[in-house]
Amino acid sequence: MIDLCDISKIYRVGDEEIHALDRVSMTVAEGEFVGITGPSGSGKSTMMHIIGCLDTADYGTYRLDGQPVEHRSEGDLAVIRNRKIGFIFQSFNLISRMTLEENVELPLIYQGVSPHVRRERVGAALERVGLSNRRKHTPNSISGGQQQRAAIARALVTEPALILADEPTGNLDSKTGESILELFRELNASGKTIVLITHDNHIAGETGRTIRIMDGRIEGTG
Repeated sequence: MIDLCDISKIYRVGDEEIHALDRVSMTVAEGEFVGITGPSGSGKSTMMHIIGCLDTADYGTYRLDGQPVEHRSEGDLAVIRNRKIGFIFQSFNLISRMTLEENVELPLIYQGVSPHVRRERVGAALERVGLSNRRKHTPNSISGGQQQRAAIARALVTEPALILADEPTGNLDSKTGESILELFRELNASGKTIVLITHDNHIAGETGRTIRIMDGRIEGTG
């Protein structure tokens, strides 16, 4: 599913070069649940941006679901993001004036999916995360855990090849965070490929495999 080979990303600050990623190679097989962890400034956010086609590497090659990603135009990357990747963020990124149903439907509108199919897929996604009875609620009227479940439904509704979660439990208490991790485990058991980015070693340890990054390099796996 993910094949990074000798990926490097260099930022220039004045005359100084900062190697955010330094010749990183990594693979994630279809159906894996992988945690990427490391302290602040280790390079994990840069790796997330590259895996998620939000940024491109300066050197190296990246294949996502068998397709080469480097040298793609921004338009091509946007299509890949929309059709191949379901994003889940720490801050949920739900639109407050829209209902949960409308928030989950939004990626399908961007894809040009017909209204009838949208209704079916939105309903199935909300049911999968246990929010069928909250579909008409707005984000501000539900709990943080329910907001994250809605964000997960939005990521699932496009039927992506990859779910990319960035600190998905960071704004939740430990009990609610564990319920979200349990939902990820259920999704993974159903065949979903999941990459979870976290600074928390305990959270990373709840995944099937952990990759630790330090100073832009992969330090180890577990």
